[in-house]
Amino acid sequence: MQLRPYQTSLIEDLRDGFRRGFTRQALVSPTGSGKTVLFSYVVKNAAAKGLRVWVIAHRAEILDQISATLEAVGVQHGLVRAGEQVEPKQAVQVASIQTLVRRFDQLPAPDLIILDEMHHCVSGQWAKVFAQYPKAKFLGVTATPERLDGRGLGEFFQTLVRGPEVQWLIDNGFLSRPVYYAPKTAIDVSSLRKMAGEFSKAESAELMDKPSITGDAVAHYRKYAPGCKAVAFCVNLKHAEHVAEQFRAAGIPSTTIDGTLTRDERRQRVADLTAGRVSVLTSCEIVSEGFDLPSVDAAILLRPTASLALHLQQVGRALRVSPGKQRAVILDHVGNCLRHGLAEERREWSLEGGSAKKRKKDDLLDTRQCEKCYAVFTGTSCPQCGEERVSKARELEQREGELEALDAEKVAASRMRLREEGTAQTLAALMALAKQRGYRAGWAIHRFNARKQRHSVAA
Repeated sequence: MQLRPYQTSLIEDLRDGFRRGFTRQALVSPTGSGKTVLFSYVVKNAAAKGLRVWVIAHRAEILDQISATLEAVGVQHGLVRAGEQVEPKQAVQVASIQTLVRRFDQLPAPDLIILDEMHHCVSGQWAKVFAQYPKAKFLGVTATPERLDGRGLGEFFQTLVRGPEVQWLIDNGFLSRPVYYAPKTAIDVSSLRKMAGEFSKAESAELMDKPSITGDAVAHYRKYAPGCKAVAFCVNLKHAEHVAEQFRAAGIPSTTIDGTLTRDERRQRVADLTAGRVSVLTSCEIVSEGFDLPSVDAAILLRPTASLALHLQQVGRALRVSPGKQRAVILDHVGNCLRHGLAEERREWSLEGGSAKKRKKDDLLDTRQCEKCYAVFTGTSCPQCGEERVSKARELEQREGELEALDAEKVAASRMRLREEGTAQTLAALMALAKQRGYRAGWAIHRFNARKQRHSVAA
């Protein structure tokens, strides 16, 4: 297991940061860029110097992957999690945050603590680690430092080290090139209430059960990703099971993975997908972050989300490279790409909190749609069919409810329109916006009444 050149460079950046006195550093690098491999070498080098190192995560699957990677680079370690005997003599410990906070007294104090998926660190259990070991050095790792609640990570970390951009990783063969297909018109989620900043799960599930809005997930899988190994991201367990049933009824092997299963059961279902015994794995909040599934060719988005981080984590599940994999297909039935943008977009991450900075016009990807096969791509020729790039994208004719390939400039325009509607808070403002766009007054009245109804229910 060899480090890639950019991983070696990032390790040097982190070393330089510690030398300059930054004892709490945050590393932000895209899903699939090899963060676990990178920090495993950090652990190896630290252990070789006689330092005690902890690597902390919050899910069993992530712990398993960290443990396997450390073994691959030759690092002996203990495991701190339910059902495991603590081995205090081990210099390196891989720990579940839920178990670790109850076993501080069973382990010698660490010199270096690595937090995987460190955007969770504002929660009580993670905060206890910072409070318990103020003299330790900390390295937080994540693909998405932006939180849904807007809370910044600057209270825990002093500096941010950035990894390569998604587009660079794609262009250099470290990530698969994605092809996006999405509804011609974004789903209207204005009637959905938000709880803690996220769309209501119950209302989202009800909305997503309507074929007239979501389209036929099975039909579009057959059309755009036939035979691909796919993960479908669903709203709740009932929704995930229902989607799996639809795929099975169509003769496509499918099963569900969720938190009610044992660790061994979840591991087996992932193994079935990897081996091809299952074609579509429907997920309820399990595969979104931390899962290493390079054989997955497609992501089916069936859960509307207000979280940029969740959106990028889900799309990222399909971007990892694997032998024989030509591309990653993203089937977005819920308009998440229109709300949050494509994975390749450059984003200005910050430890300050709040929403990510608005994109500058120059930051938009020079992305076009192939006139021959309708794939979305960057560069001089289509990576799917070889067609030379044209100066203007062709509109893809679709029947109502079908998916169409996304163009980055159209995505940006649609998101701007959604923001305009969000700032029009009064009926008068909506009427003015309707007039500006050439809409009938009924559009403004409908939007205003939908908001009133939502606020009334929330109250």
